[in-house]
Amino acid sequence: MYFIGIDLEGVLIPEIWKSLAKKTNIKELELTTKDIPNYQDLMKNRIRVLKKKNIKAKVLFEIAKTISPLKGAVKFLSEIRKSHQVIILSDTFFNLSLPIFKKLNFPTVLCHHLIVDSKGMVIGMKRCATDHKRKTISFMNKLSANTIAIGDSYNDLAMLKEAKFGILFKSTKKIISQNKNFFNCDSYRVLLNTINKKHKEWSKNNVK
Repeated sequence: MYFIGIDLEGVLIPEIWKSLAKKTNIKELELTTKDIPNYQDLMKNRIRVLKKKNIKAKVLFEIAKTISPLKGAVKFLSEIRKSHQVIILSDTFFNLSLPIFKKLNFPTVLCHHLIVDSKGMVIGMKRCATDHKRKTISFMNKLSANTIAIGDSYNDLAMLKEAKFGILFKSTKKIISQNKNFFNCDSYRVLLNTINKKHKEWSKNNVK
């Protein structure tokens, strides 16, 4: 079995929170997991800012509806799904990103859920599991899968390390320089060619 775990934001779609920051003109919301390694701290800050600025969940949901996949992302995802088991491993939220999943032709996704109170404000999140990205890759490794993990941010590093082959895609110079053991690229053409090359290598060596 050939298994690929792939991040969503920054890899297949633009960063949702950056779009929100641009639409609301709130610079504090521009920070992502490329900037802050601790995801819990990042989300606490985001929720604090939303409360402070009185930005309701529906504003975020409406903005998410306008987001389209990055150019070439749908074609790339379609191609790798022809010969690999693919799952999106993301720290996004299902109730937020469902319109985007539709644009990606409904891939399998493991992600979280935003908690919204009776006043329509985001008050927290329900995590699908702690460390779900790494744990998913670890489980697939136990099934003797040839695993590839693709991500761009600090919160992807654990799954890239867990995978038999980790790839940084469209990442920052800082993250790349700190993690030179991973292959890195910034085009879907190179990414697809690299995956296919690894696939052939594993097939030739009869790796199971």
